[in-house]
Parts: sequence; C-alpha cells; structure tokens
Amino acid sequence: MKNLDVVIAQYEARLRDLKAQVKRQERKADTRRKILYGAAYLAMVETLSEDQRARSLARVHGAVTNPKDRAFLGLPTLKQPETQIAKVKGVVADPDADAPKLPFL
Repeated sequence: MKNLDVVIAQYEARLRDLKAQVKRQERKADTRRKILYGAAYLAMVETLSEDQRARSLARVHGAVTNPKDRAFLGLPTLKQPETQIAKVKGVVADPDADAPKLPFL
C-alpha cells in the first residue's frame, strides 16, 4: 500500500506541475495577444485623420482606469463620481438627492 501511496503522490505532483505549465503558457499567449493587438491598433491610429485619431485615443484612454497605468501612460487621473466614492466608503447615496449636473447637458 505504501508503494501505491508514493506512486499516487508522484502522479499528483506531476499533475500540479502540468497545470502550472499550462497556466504559464496561457499567460504568455495572453501577453502576446495583447502586444499584437496593441501594435496593430497603434499602427491603425496613424492612418486616421486628426479628429478620428483624437476620438479613438480618447475612447482607449477612457478604458484605462488603473491609476498606476494612467500615470505610466502620462494620462491625467480620473475623478471618481460621488456615487462611486459613496459605494467605496460603504455609504448609501440618498435617492431623493438631486442628481449631479453633468458637464455635457
């Protein structure tokens, strides 16, 4: 019985190693996919008019929400709406309160 326990433990260790190897390969493929799409996007942006380029980059910049990533890319920090701040602090917003005025209305 001890021999079987040792063999089972060896197979389980091998299975863990194989799962870790698959995970590494998936991360590597994901990184490569992001690099390729990013490079293709940057090449495509160069072919757009100034107006189209500005709108396209604005959409992409809006999707970058991590403060460290924004700082790395030289983008301004995003302002958190009061409702998001309230959620973070665990405060429930007053449903009867006036809605904040949006700059584009």
